[in-house]
Amino acid sequence: MEHIDLDGGGIGYRLRGNGPPLVLLATLAGSWMRQLPALSQHFTILTYDMRGFGDSPSDTGFPTNAQHADDLAALLDHLDIDRAVVIGMSHGGLVAQHFAAKHTDRLSGLGLVATFAAPHGPTQLLLRMLNGFLERDDLPGFWEVLKSMLFSAAGAPAMLRREAALRRAMFDQYDVAALSSIYTQALEHDSRTWLAGLRCPTLVVGGAEDILFPPVLTEGLAGLVPGARTELLPAAHIPPVEAPQQFNELVVEVFGGTRS
Repeated sequence: MEHIDLDGGGIGYRLRGNGPPLVLLATLAGSWMRQLPALSQHFTILTYDMRGFGDSPSDTGFPTNAQHADDLAALLDHLDIDRAVVIGMSHGGLVAQHFAAKHTDRLSGLGLVATFAAPHGPTQLLLRMLNGFLERDDLPGFWEVLKSMLFSAAGAPAMLRREAALRRAMFDQYDVAALSSIYTQALEHDSRTWLAGLRCPTLVVGGAEDILFPPVLTEGLAGLVPGARTELLPAAHIPPVEAPQQFNELVVEVFGGTRS
């Protein structure tokens, strides 16, 4: 892992592969473990933990999503990358929308995965319910509810068999303050007036069985971006994890790379 210093902290990042630059954006870089072997054959992949999470320290608390977007622009400057495809998942998808609005000229393509332009009624209720666990400092309760939303009915048995490993790899790296930052900003997010001017190739991906951010939000988000391609994969909230082959093939098809 390499590291750069930023105002207010720093970012730990990794570059892998060869080809045009592709940023895989999530709160924690480990979210993309099922993408790296395949996509690094086609792209130079940049992954990193957002500032304030994982291996990226913050001296000023948890940044806003707009500040996370500026952090990505600073990281691209550091790496002398003028433009890149940016694919953001869940929280990363919200940050990617801020990046698209603030740094449009840095995009050669945009992928938005398991995210939304603005939460509708049922999603707001679920986000508020999850926030309620955080307000009570109840991480075990939060996890019990969240895990029911992560995988589809078909994928749930495998998830439950690997639950302890999944928690160690990802969830146990969060505390209440970290999760509160993510979920509070999700409730406030509204990008419905930001995206109409985008002209880069755009892929919007959702899970056909996503309870938290259901297909109606995926389709609504795609409808805001001229020419965006919409795909619903056989998954719940984390399609790149649950349907990696289909997801990886979509990324190569839409955004190209060095191999056909």
